[in-house]
Amino acid sequence: MKCPKCSGLMYLERLSDFFVIFNVWKCINCGAIMDKTILDNRRKSLAALESVETISQ
Repeated sequence: MKCPKCSGLMYLERLSDFFVIFNVWKCINCGAIMDKTILDNRRKSLAALESVETISQ
């Protein structure tokens, strides 16, 4: 997987938050972290931004 921020190599890392263990993609170059929640929120915000742009045109 390529990093969306710097196009660097991303690897799968296992993190834990007290009781929950989850996997994230982490970039070797810039340290950017991507997980399901981050990707879902980006998708939603991009869809909202596109709808605002189409209304204003």
